[in-house]
Amino acid sequence: MNEIEAMLARLRDAPVHPGLAMIDAAVFDELAARAAAPPPLSARAFGVAAVMALAIGIAGAALPGRSARAAPISPFGAPSALAPSTLLGTGE
Repeated sequence: MNEIEAMLARLRDAPVHPGLAMIDAAVFDELAARAAAPPPLSARAFGVAAVMALAIGIAGAALPGRSARAAPISPFGAPSALAPSTLLGTGE
């Protein structure tokens, strides 16, 4: 532990690097540049995307779909009359 404390004391007593004198100004300049930059997408782009999504949703709901029917499969021949799937009904 004493070695670490000695190293930290030497680091504390060392002179400050000259490059750190201007770090505050550089950070604030970068923050100001990022704040002044336009957003990646404008409100118009979001509006166009919303209108397109609405149109696709309405078109998808308006177009009739086909009903899906699953074909019964039985890996071991004809299905048993007392199988749980036949006892529960077909759902029609």
